[in-house]
Amino acid sequence: MSVAPPSGQDRIMIYGPKDDGTYVVEFRTAEGEVLAISIPRTETAVIRHFQKRMPYGLFVPDETGEPR
Repeated sequence: MSVAPPSGQDRIMIYGPKDDGTYVVEFRTAEGEVLAISIPRTETAVIRHFQKRMPYGLFVPDETGEPR
């Protein structure tokens, strides 16, 4: 299970595995909008790979400059 980072920032969190082997990937904006995706246990190899490398989630910086 991942540890939730402080609020007020855009973030991506990976929760799991749950008892049934599934994972939940949560995308949350600093404003509180949320999209959660459930990943079935048969499709979790990539999720486990990333969860090991970002145990505290991924913070997404707010880019205020011109698009590249």
